[in-house]
Amino acid sequence: MSLFTLSVDFSYILRKMKLLHRKRQYLLSLLALLAAVFLFVGGPGPDSLRSFRFIWGMGHLFCFALWAYLYVCWRTPLSFKRSLLEIFLFATLFGALSELIQSQIGREAAWSDLGNDIVGALAGLCFFAESRKTIAKWQLKALQIPLLLLVLWILLPVGKVIVDDLISWRQFPLLSGFETPLEKTRWGTGARHEISQSVAFSGRSSLRIKLTTQRYSGLGLKDFPHDWRGYRTISLQVFNPDEEKLTLHFRIHDQQHRQYQNAYSDRFNTSFAINPGWNHLQVPLETVAHAPKDRLMDMGHIAGMGLFVGKLSRPRTIYLDEVRLLP
Repeated sequence: MSLFTLSVDFSYILRKMKLLHRKRQYLLSLLALLAAVFLFVGGPGPDSLRSFRFIWGMGHLFCFALWAYLYVCWRTPLSFKRSLLEIFLFATLFGALSELIQSQIGREAAWSDLGNDIVGALAGLCFFAESRKTIAKWQLKALQIPLLLLVLWILLPVGKVIVDDLISWRQFPLLSGFETPLEKTRWGTGARHEISQSVAFSGRSSLRIKLTTQRYSGLGLKDFPHDWRGYRTISLQVFNPDEEKLTLHFRIHDQQHRQYQNAYSDRFNTSFAINPGWNHLQVPLETVAHAPKDRLMDMGHIAGMGLFVGKLSRPRTIYLDEVRLLP
């Protein structure tokens, strides 16, 4: 093979590589534009799958990594140090501006999102920009290792949520048995609660709920499979460690409840007298379905349930276990 043939082949390969690089840049630019739109439009609702909500929230991290990479490609040639300064300023200013805009259009602004913006942008520079190869390896590692640890720390809650969502769907129609430490994250809004192995109706654990003397004290189940059609009863076990009885209020609502301004008459409400020891509580889902005043509850889209007490004279503790739907 002649030198002329080799040079022609090499030139052809170079042209192909440049074409592929240009196509990749166009594709990444399109993704960057879509990311900018989705920063302000769309996204999960309050009843969306928890994993989807958390993954969407991590979009700041990946969007700013992409934007930073494209920015330094556009600004070539720049020294790495200059790129580092510009990327930090870009992420801080544009991140703060995006949070300000979100706060004005009904979306939630958060300092954590701004932090994710900065970490994502710096990661895009330190892991993907060509100029990273121009500094000493030890300097690059000194930047990459802390950034990698920060990214993993930011992504850890997402991983936990995904794992617990998978467990939740596998356990269904058991809504909570509290045998895994992540199950307490399905419950929230109000009273302090923790997995406890001191009391259990079945298995080894239950949920300890510390009720306070506030006007209303309790907590609600927020994340669970929402389709309850085909089941006849909801059952839960409540343990009262005191000798004194306790009145526990119980509520269930569906996704349409918000359209009715969360009216008391538009959900299921009942109360139980909680005696000392274990209390086996059951509610027919037929009763739940007919609870709203002007409609039937949508049993295929149950949004939440809650347990709470009225104003107590002193703090109390109860234990919750085996929250389950029965056929």
